[in-house]
Amino acid sequence: MLRPLDLILILVMVATATVTYTIKYSAEATLDEVRKLDDQIALEENNIDLLKADEALLTQPARLGRLASHYSLELGLQPAEPEQIATLDQLPPIAPPPAVEDLPPLVAGEAPDGTDIVITGSVTP
Repeated sequence: MLRPLDLILILVMVATATVTYTIKYSAEATLDEVRKLDDQIALEENNIDLLKADEALLTQPARLGRLASHYSLELGLQPAEPEQIATLDQLPPIAPPPAVEDLPPLVAGEAPDGTDIVITGSVTP
């Protein structure tokens, strides 16, 4: 015959096994998620490398020179003359920002009649 202590110990063992299984399952799920994230990071790093290679190819001086000479008539490109380059003394001073009183009465995309002028495309007017 089972004593009450035996029943309590059996219940504790079952509860411990259940908790252990739950923790193990949760850890495996987290590990799978970490592996997926590692794969995504590796893919994004490869994409970054490809984009850097594309940028290096597109910004080669020889290629840019060919494009500039090919489209010189359409763009009106000309070499810069030394007198076109200004020093800091020759540049006009930066204008101060306008006073708050001079600004139009718009607050966060609000029109003067109180309607919202921000168009996001998610809601039809």
